[in-house]
Amino acid sequence: MQATPKMPDLRDLNLFDSCVTLGRFPGGCFESADGLTAVMDRYFIREALVHDYHARSVAPARHGNERLMRAISGYKRLHPVWVLEPPSEPGEDAAERAVTAMLISGARAARLCLRRLSPLEWLWRDLLSRLSAHRVPVFLDFGPVSSTVGELTDFDADAVYKMAEGHPKLPLVLSRVMGGLGMHPSVLPMIKKLPNIYIDITGILDYWRKAAAEAGPERALFATGAPFTDPGILVGNVQYAAEINEADKKLICGDNLRRLLGGVI
Repeated sequence: MQATPKMPDLRDLNLFDSCVTLGRFPGGCFESADGLTAVMDRYFIREALVHDYHARSVAPARHGNERLMRAISGYKRLHPVWVLEPPSEPGEDAAERAVTAMLISGARAARLCLRRLSPLEWLWRDLLSRLSAHRVPVFLDFGPVSSTVGELTDFDADAVYKMAEGHPKLPLVLSRVMGGLGMHPSVLPMIKKLPNIYIDITGILDYWRKAAAEAGPERALFATGAPFTDPGILVGNVQYAAEINEADKKLICGDNLRRLLGGVI
């Protein structure tokens, strides 16, 4: 009889949550950085990428981004993510100003809310070009405002493919793409074909294992989707994935994300 593999201690996995929402909103929320870090401590989550709820839901996003920076100031475990919108001015100069302002603030990752705004590649092209120049990891968010349950249409999948193909040096992370009918069948083929596409595990309890097994553990990022999802569900899902060895779990749980953030220039 084959012995059950020993599960790693959570402290050894150096968990880095790539999807946390901060702010006050219906249905459960993190109103303060103190409340968020208390939950992180409960599950041994060392660090988190954090974006603001109102930046995702209310235009212009800059107001939410500014509120986020005030809310997490002094919390070294919390890393800001700015929600970006297509610049109103055509050309790359306005896009470069937006990206530069984000980087100067200390944010090293961006989130594009493609369910609220269109995923048309040409609409985002200038911004993606400047983000690519700085190697900024970009989370392509297909979820609704107050849930981790999102899904891709054929149009969405084609738009993501064009973004990744047109900007091969830009890390693109699919986020909130698991819907009630499961994962779009194009996701794994895209990840295999285009080396700059990654997937976070927000809302995904099984498919990420298939992606890690077939495309490599370097392409999956740990994420809880908190506070919309109890972090314990996703933490346990990774910790007790018996088919994935501890070294690969460490990549998924934080080292992949640290590598992407470390590549920002």
